[in-house]
Amino acid sequence: MGRVRTFCRAACAVGMLSFVTSAPVTATTPRSEAVSELRPLEAGVTLPVQVGRMLRAGKVKPGTVFEVRTTQRVPISEKAYLKDGAVVRGEVVASDAGDGTAAQPSKLTVRFSQLGYRGMTVPLEVRAIAMANLRAVGDTFLPATGSTDRGNPSEASWTTMQVGGDEVARSGWVGEVVGSGMRTVGSADFYGVYSLPVKLQGADGAMVSRAMGVFSTTAKGLYGYDEGDQLESAGGLITITNPERSVVIRGGDNLLLEVIEGR
Repeated sequence: MGRVRTFCRAACAVGMLSFVTSAPVTATTPRSEAVSELRPLEAGVTLPVQVGRMLRAGKVKPGTVFEVRTTQRVPISEKAYLKDGAVVRGEVVASDAGDGTAAQPSKLTVRFSQLGYRGMTVPLEVRAIAMANLRAVGDTFLPATGSTDRGNPSEASWTTMQVGGDEVARSGWVGEVVGSGMRTVGSADFYGVYSLPVKLQGADGAMVSRAMGVFSTTAKGLYGYDEGDQLESAGGLITITNPERSVVIRGGDNLLLEVIEGR
């Protein structure tokens, strides 16, 4: 719980700084603007989101509707982005407590089907690239080198570690995302963390940075969950199973969703 409390203090400090910073800096495309008309997203766009409530296999009922929200600015084209806080509507498809055996494991399946933004909605089909529990999320808000980054008290200039291993080296919120071999794999600014631009499917060759949230560009699977938990995501369904323990998604857990074709 110590790390969680530290994360909460760091997150609150970041939030307070946003009120006193008159002109936040940005590393995203300067010509891009917030979306004024929401349309179905291109395949390949990523949505880093945070869960707002607990979902426990066997207790939450199939058909239960819940919402998650994007945690940062989300580029959706070369010229447009969604501000943070966009709502993704989810539904519990299957919920089985299991009996503690591999034959009948604990199982929780959810599906996300709708994106809401500023009173507009569009259908959505996604897969889960990666998931991180609250503790793993909290660690990404702390300096990679200790309680402070080489004695620097300002979060705006800390070097932090993403879930999955990438480092974010900031100076005044702006910085590079560095992967294995010290390769630059993305960038960060006041509004979020992004991959290098990639070509989206069906976007007429458009090169768009992917919103990463707390995740590394190579993140895949589950981080910080119980031993035995396994993630499977296909056909718009996201399933976690465990043959021995009850599957739980907790409030504060983060997911990295990727839009897939089919809508």
